[in-house]
Amino acid sequence: MEVTEVKGEKMRGLKNGLVAAAAAFIAVAGGQAIAQAAPGVSVTQGQVVMTAEGASCTVGYVEGDRAWTAAHCGLSGQQVYNEFGQHVGTLRWFKPSGAAEHDLAYIQFAAGTYSAGNPKTGDGIRPVPASGTDVCINGRLSGNDCAQAINGPRDFDGMNYANNIPKVNGDSGSGVYVPGQPGVVGIYQGGTVVSRNGQRVFFTNYARMPYANELAALPHKGFVARRPDIATPRNIVEVPGVELRKVGDHAEGLATTSSEGFGLDAIRGIANNYGIII
Repeated sequence: MEVTEVKGEKMRGLKNGLVAAAAAFIAVAGGQAIAQAAPGVSVTQGQVVMTAEGASCTVGYVEGDRAWTAAHCGLSGQQVYNEFGQHVGTLRWFKPSGAAEHDLAYIQFAAGTYSAGNPKTGDGIRPVPASGTDVCINGRLSGNDCAQAINGPRDFDGMNYANNIPKVNGDSGSGVYVPGQPGVVGIYQGGTVVSRNGQRVFFTNYARMPYANELAALPHKGFVARRPDIATPRNIVEVPGVELRKVGDHAEGLATTSSEGFGLDAIRGIANNYGIII
């Protein structure tokens, strides 16, 4: 059986790193387009979050000091911002393998970031429903669609499946829920295409939410230090500073991912972030 994974938006590596680093010297004279963070940054279920490089995902579920999304949205340890460039917090992979298996991550909030709730599903972390149950995804870009949960390939631990629910890049990380039941049963990851008897079959993938004991054992709790916000460059002189910030954030994520339980799982997770399946 041939299985092909299709995931949402992924970062494509360090872009123009040497150019940005060299150009950063210019920014010293002209200043960098980095604004100081304003206190009180809210995070709401269904909103967009992004890395400094612009890779975007959706917030699937919000708790008091963190928000859940997909692991393929960035590297573990990479900084996350809202659409206005305000620093939200730090991305943390749920498992060391990142999107290579259980494609789930949480954003550890920065000081001053707070939950604005879960208006799309209501509160609650629910177990994965039985096959045949209707599940829905309210995509930030594609709207609300539902299909039946099914027993899929089970190629990856923590990954679950439904009949094809059409979604688009940027919807990754959205909450998956059962109609009429408050809370979420998972986080939308993407799609799987399976070849069966010469026919292509499409599944929707979603990662289950953590069990209570897994939530209690999360290694990163509380709030991280707030970073400066990222503002849109006002002139060409400020561009190098912003580009250097992008490279720095990515390098920090790469270093953090490598240092947290470095081994085969971490290697697979990092490779998967660059589109390489190991």
